[in-house]
Amino acid sequence: MRYLKKVFLILFLMVISTSVWSKDTIYFAPLPMKKAKKIVQDLLPLVEYLQEKLSVEIKFNYKSDYGDILKGFENNTIDIAVLGPLPYAILKSQYTYVEPIVLFKQKNGSTHYRCVLSKFIEDDINVSKPIKIALTQPLSTCGYYMSKKLLKKRYNIDIKDQYYKYTMSHTNAMTAALKGEFDIAGASEFIAQKYKSLGMETVAQSELLPGFSIVVNTTTLSADMIQRLRDALLSIPPSSLKAWGGKSKYGLSRANAHLYDSIKVDFDIPKKGNL
Repeated sequence: MRYLKKVFLILFLMVISTSVWSKDTIYFAPLPMKKAKKIVQDLLPLVEYLQEKLSVEIKFNYKSDYGDILKGFENNTIDIAVLGPLPYAILKSQYTYVEPIVLFKQKNGSTHYRCVLSKFIEDDINVSKPIKIALTQPLSTCGYYMSKKLLKKRYNIDIKDQYYKYTMSHTNAMTAALKGEFDIAGASEFIAQKYKSLGMETVAQSELLPGFSIVVNTTTLSADMIQRLRDALLSIPPSSLKAWGGKSKYGLSRANAHLYDSIKVDFDIPKKGNL
């Protein structure tokens, strides 16, 4: 009888293991951007390559908000996602079964980037009264999170005492400040540099931050599948990545979870602006 119970237990565990780890379909959440169609199109060649290389079906599970992506990991409806450092750090603090496998390189070949505060060069910032700040998305690293740190560092003011609005993209934030609708914009250094010729200047910059990465759900994907995914991504010829364009056009690099240790969120990030 004890032997039969042991056999039954082994068979039961095999069934559970097969149902959890053997996935014929992988659900992929791209970056939540305003132009959903474009970001999906940019990632399509990479996804098609992975499908052929790994003999699996990959379906896009688009979410318009970072918060929905985090929920997708927690309820196991997302297997892979593209995340910036802040969303990854928040996800990791709430759901430990997540791992970055590759980083997207920047144009200069680096896997790191900076957040900045930018203003129109002729504007004077008067911090004796509340100023207006254009932000990206609530869970964007260069949004409330890093703008709060940079405002304190540069002007010794707290963002919660200012007026701020989420414009939902780095470009929108920079454009709004350029138009004079806001005093300052928080954005990535790469986007801010594009506005330099239009009269925008950087007044504060962050330390180097780990770039955007492809992260996996270690609950829904087996260790073998994760390794195969990583190997497949890192083996893509640079010429193919360049030809595909999109976020991966400058190359991919192996990610390390320890790179994100410096991203610590010890304050609440409002979901809505106060303007």
